[in-house]
Amino acid sequence: MQKKTRTRISPYSWVLILLLLALGAINFADKAVLGLAAVPIIKELHLSPAQYGLVSGSLFWLYALSSVLVTAWSDRIGTKKVLALLATGWAIVQLATVFVFTFPALLLTRIVLGAGEGPSYATSVAAATPWLPSDRRAFGLGIVTFGSVIGPALFAPILTLLIAMVGWRLAFAFLGGIGLLWVILWLLVGREHPETGTMSLQTTQVEHSRISWSQVRPILFSRTVLFTILAVFGLYWASALYLSWNPVYLVTVRHLRLSDPLYLAGITLPYIVGGIGLIAFGALADSLFRRTGSHRRSYVYLATALLLVSALCVYLAVSVPSAVGSVLFFTLAPIGVAIPLLVTIITAVAPVAHRGAVLGIVVAVSTLPGLIAPSVTGVVIQSAGKNVEGGFHNAYLLTSLLLLGVGVVFLACARPDDEHLEEKRKRSVVGLHS
Repeated sequence: MQKKTRTRISPYSWVLILLLLALGAINFADKAVLGLAAVPIIKELHLSPAQYGLVSGSLFWLYALSSVLVTAWSDRIGTKKVLALLATGWAIVQLATVFVFTFPALLLTRIVLGAGEGPSYATSVAAATPWLPSDRRAFGLGIVTFGSVIGPALFAPILTLLIAMVGWRLAFAFLGGIGLLWVILWLLVGREHPETGTMSLQTTQVEHSRISWSQVRPILFSRTVLFTILAVFGLYWASALYLSWNPVYLVTVRHLRLSDPLYLAGITLPYIVGGIGLIAFGALADSLFRRTGSHRRSYVYLATALLLVSALCVYLAVSVPSAVGSVLFFTLAPIGVAIPLLVTIITAVAPVAHRGAVLGIVVAVSTLPGLIAPSVTGVVIQSAGKNVEGGFHNAYLLTSLLLLGVGVVFLACARPDDEHLEEKRKRSVVGLHS
């Protein structure tokens, strides 16, 4: 097969991608701050492990529902307006958390925050995709997703310093202020892609009626999409564990203080290395796609390898005898690095007019571990009684086995090239008869 010439991403596309990267960084810092402040919050509000797990998971109680509804809404009113409204909502909730003094109030703020953050990633992908050439998509979406992993790393030292020196409430206020600054910049600079931004509401409605849900449903329930969702599900389970329980594990089991350099390394290096991996493996996958023209050989194989390596590293992180070893393997586990590759597979088979809705549903289902994983982990730890280390080991072992299982099943079942060609064939037939 003839090698394809690499296309370029336009200058404004880079501006948009960097803005979406910054949004992702703020989004995940909002998620991570609870884990960073977990120890003082647990002490001040007298939370049990099960209660803390419930609070951590509550972020995702409305996450899935809002992801489906709001991302589909962005297909109609535009991604710029939706993202501005979402980010404003996060900022207000984070500022309101300063005035939280009880377990129910803390629970409420996390539920509302999750409702606002649920549609963020899928809407960002929908906003970025029209600006990216097809053979640069995994790389571009990797940079957008880079914000999700670099956010905790970028903000963790600042937030940890604020928590240790001033108190956990100021850390939430700081993130609220940063969120409002992003909204102002986005309203000044962000815009819709010309092909979608100039469509009138009537034109948009015609497009939506042309490709009905009866056509979208087979895509959602196709073998490739279902097992891609399963793969993302496993990665989000591990990511939820990292965000909610890794800081607690390092303090409780490895006996590190918030001011220890090794603790700071443990909560920042996994995201820094993961962020570099996002861009590197996205570029590698795109390069393989240009050479082979096969989504399976470029994206599926590479994503599977990342899932299996993640499974091994998560297990080793809680099995080695030293804190240094734990930090090392937490860092080497490529948690989340495969997500842009998996999202690229979805965009290859999803109908363009309903891409936002399809991505919203995919994100809604695959991010359910954010609701389940923290709570399950809290119950597993609490059920171990005084053997806290054993409880943590069991919870992380469960995550390792999940990653291993979904990696094997995904490799066996995901065949995006067959479904992509079938979708193109259907569109060609529709074009001939229109």
